[in-house]
Amino acid sequence: MTMTGQELSALTRGLSSCDEAAWRLFHEQQFQRLHALVMARGIPACDAAEVVQGVYLRVLRHAKVFHDEESFAAWLSCLVRCEIIDTGRRKGRRNWLHERLQQWQEARRVAEPPLIHDDLELALLGLDEPDRALIRSHYLDGWSQETLAAQHQVSVKAIESKLARLRKRLRETLSHQTTPSS
Repeated sequence: MTMTGQELSALTRGLSSCDEAAWRLFHEQQFQRLHALVMARGIPACDAAEVVQGVYLRVLRHAKVFHDEESFAAWLSCLVRCEIIDTGRRKGRRNWLHERLQQWQEARRVAEPPLIHDDLELALLGLDEPDRALIRSHYLDGWSQETLAAQHQVSVKAIESKLARLRKRLRETLSHQTTPSS
């Protein structure tokens, strides 16, 4: 559906002021377009709706008033591209540590007595207990960042940042452990 400049200005002005009616109209008019943009970039159908939700959050954070359809469409396309890139980065970071932790946990179940010399176990022992507990809760027990944020009475972004710093420390520790000494 093509909108006139006035309709588009009213819609985008409503989005930037968090008007519920404008958001409903935006969803009705743009969901299929955004979904198609996501799918066109090779995202599987099962993940497309999640990416579109991320785009909605980007629209909310960066809403501005547009007067012509071409600029608005280019902006939405840019938001889709950025969300796809960021989603891929987040999944890559999570998958790396999650896989290592799963391998470590499985090795601990099988080995008797536990292998204290395992690289990941040594790296985890280098963390403070609260940090190890956070890693265990998220990656081994499957607690969401939202649940952890509520438990620790901090924002989800604070938990996300803390987990990112912990992953980086673990990666650095593991790379030093596997690098041969000169």
